[in-house]
Amino acid sequence: MLLATLLALGIFLGPRLLRWAVLDAVFPWNETATCDGRGACWLFIRERLPQFIYGFYPAPSRWRLNLGFLLLFGWLALPLFPGLRRPTAMTLAGAAIGITAAFVLAAGGVFGLAPVETDQWGGLFVTVLLSITAMVVSLPAGIALALGRQADSPLWRGLANMAVEVIRGVPLLAILFMAVVLLPLFLPGGESIGLFTRVVVGLCLYAAAYMAEVIRGALRTIPVGQAEAARSLGLGYWHCLGLVVLPQALRAALPNIVSTFIQMLKDSTLVLVVGVFDLLGVVQLTVADPKWNGYSAEAYLFAGLFFFAICFGLSRVAARLERHLDYNRTSPP
Repeated sequence: MLLATLLALGIFLGPRLLRWAVLDAVFPWNETATCDGRGACWLFIRERLPQFIYGFYPAPSRWRLNLGFLLLFGWLALPLFPGLRRPTAMTLAGAAIGITAAFVLAAGGVFGLAPVETDQWGGLFVTVLLSITAMVVSLPAGIALALGRQADSPLWRGLANMAVEVIRGVPLLAILFMAVVLLPLFLPGGESIGLFTRVVVGLCLYAAAYMAEVIRGALRTIPVGQAEAARSLGLGYWHCLGLVVLPQALRAALPNIVSTFIQMLKDSTLVLVVGVFDLLGVVQLTVADPKWNGYSAEAYLFAGLFFFAICFGLSRVAARLERHLDYNRTSPP
């Protein structure tokens, strides 16, 4: 039924969309054309593309954000190096270094870089920075919470259960508001913390709670005999956990970890409500410009295509990982 409905919509809307987006459209390379409202005005995207990517960041310093993009994505290549010892730990360490360096480059104030306030950050850079930071921080935090929920101590088990269930039971928007409003109240007198940092804390807490459930589910798939065999060889709790249990659990959880990242990427658009202008927030500001009044569809389509491309690509990665793991489980030794 759903497939038939989508097919009918495609037949009905396809020709109209093709005419609007391509046949009657004004493309960026057509310098002499003017937008007449009959088709899409892609000139608007060309004019506003720097703002979509960098937000309100000063133009002479945007090279710092370009370098930040490279650092944020460069750590993804670490697992591709053959013979890399402890690839998971090395990847997390590389991600932490990349995120820290990207924050330092964007903020400035050190190494002769001019300081730039976080209220000038925005666009695609903020979307990527928030999503990757939340995911990287949530993985070790989620592992700690998942282990806490399985701890023998009633105190640690109760605290971990309460943290996960409370955060998962509250909408992300409420967590963001609590981080923005309540977090400064817990700081010592006279201390302050920026809005962007408070939003990062809220996103990381939210992602950690969901990551804890992913890791806990993966831990439950590991047979008890694995840990018992490790202990019979003389391994202590932490060695057994780090060398035997966690590597298998993380390997099994990889597809769900990627799915959680997709969820966080989409949920990051809610930061606009608390005053942080990510890609969608900048799009909303640019379409309010009277010069480009009436061309909001192009801007939202551009943002939607970006999110679709990233999420679809990550979903294909998750599916490939799942097939690879299933093959390894069923293949003969």
